[in-house]
Amino acid sequence: MSGIAANESAVLQGLLNKVFLYRFTRNLDKELVSRKISHATLSGSTGRSGNWFNRTFNELEDMRISTFVKSISAINHIIREHGNDRYTPVEVHTVLDEELFKIAAISIDLSMNDIEYLLVNEPEIREFLVGIKVYVDALNTMNGKLSQDEIRLYEKTLSQLSSEGGS
Repeated sequence: MSGIAANESAVLQGLLNKVFLYRFTRNLDKELVSRKISHATLSGSTGRSGNWFNRTFNELEDMRISTFVKSISAINHIIREHGNDRYTPVEVHTVLDEELFKIAAISIDLSMNDIEYLLVNEPEIREFLVGIKVYVDALNTMNGKLSQDEIRLYEKTLSQLSSEGGS
């Protein structure tokens, strides 16, 4: 697969970071929704302003690990406090799922090898790049979340994969 410059791996890494944050915040939000806990309630329970999690969710802010752990603890505290026996506690692996680890692994691979090398030597990256399209499309609907370079390079990569019959 020719036509993707080695320096474009950094652009793909930036895109993957946004996909990672999108997936992560949606996983955490899914846990809130299933327990009928609002963003404002979570924010207040972590000692932050009422719009903190909403802003983190909408702006794809990269929260610190301490904030993540406090968030999980706060959700579980809210459940216990309200006597919601029918709701199970949030477990870290439901938020930090296998897909997030795959995104992180590919991002690490891109920091050590260019995309050309990975496409030749790690065929599963082709399926991965096609598979994240749903997230890229969702991010693209969020004004200003993706740069024109990220959109262009991702579309170019998919187009080349498709023309090679790699998807």
